[in-house]
Amino acid sequence: MYQYLDRTIPELASGDALLVWAMRRWVDAMRGGRCPCVAIGPVFAARGLGAMLPDFNIAMMLLDREGHAQLEFGAIGCARVRDDEALLLSLHAAAGRHEEILVGRIAEALVKPGAQRTLRFAATRIAQAMAA
Repeated sequence: MYQYLDRTIPELASGDALLVWAMRRWVDAMRGGRCPCVAIGPVFAARGLGAMLPDFNIAMMLLDREGHAQLEFGAIGCARVRDDEALLLSLHAAAGRHEEILVGRIAEALVKPGAQRTLRFAATRIAQAMAA
């Protein structure tokens, strides 16, 4: 997580910057009563990541509905990575490195027990899509 804290968006790898943008866009769409998949789907598709959309949507929905606490995301144009965004980037990075124990611990910290397995699975699929 610490590798992402207090970083600016341009300092991030392109995949990480895309994930932060997508998280923020998802939250913005939900708060505005719009479909988040419509808001982020075209960008994912343009980058060849359209198949990742359902997993990303599931992960964000679990965080929203089954989270231990409400996560805080930056506004779309916010230049810095927020704490909760850094934690989610760490989740996806750990999934990409196949660090299942760390992925499990992060999932435990984020969501209720009944949602942890699904969040771990979604994070792994997101990491696989980003690596392809």
